[in-house]
Amino acid sequence: MRTKTDHRFVIDIDPGQVMDALLMVEQMPDWSPSHQDVRVATRDKAGRPKRVYISANLMGRPDRQVVEYKCSENRVEWQVSESSAGAGGKGWFDLTETEDGATEVWYHSELYLPIPAPGMLLKRSARREGDAMISNFVAFVEAVTGIEGLAEVEEAPYTEAAPTEFEQSGGSYVQPGYAQPGYAQRIDYGRNFEPGFGTA
Repeated sequence: MRTKTDHRFVIDIDPGQVMDALLMVEQMPDWSPSHQDVRVATRDKAGRPKRVYISANLMGRPDRQVVEYKCSENRVEWQVSESSAGAGGKGWFDLTETEDGATEVWYHSELYLPIPAPGMLLKRSARREGDAMISNFVAFVEAVTGIEGLAEVEEAPYTEAAPTEFEQSGGSYVQPGYAQPGYAQRIDYGRNFEPGFGTA
């Protein structure tokens, strides 16, 4: 099953600090309920993550992924290149400075799960996980910057596009009750993550 989600929200913190928080990918388990372990394998010339090994939970199923990152000044993109569960995905965080110096964030995610599931269930699960992740991310940015910001979450207009050649996407499922203020609770599925997975 495939689904796409878009969220737009505002953090009252400047884009540079928000980008710094996004680039701390090894700390993603602190704010993303679907991530259990994240390790950077390679970095680009600017020291930003390029190839990342991820241990995740997708709809209740463990998955180990190799994710390729592409980072620019105001954008972080990722795409799943390998998955032990046959899942896939891509997406981005796009940052824009507002007139008052805050940061508008556009979070786009596309996910593909190779399991039979009703489309509405998958879309609802992806939306719920995105909402929890955003709440957690705002709290994480505030914690690492020491600044208390205000997030305004709103639905982004989005038109479903025709499937692309890649159209594989990675995502996860948030258990009921996980969308709580602050860092969401998450299940620890173990740290038996093999950093060498998927290396060529």
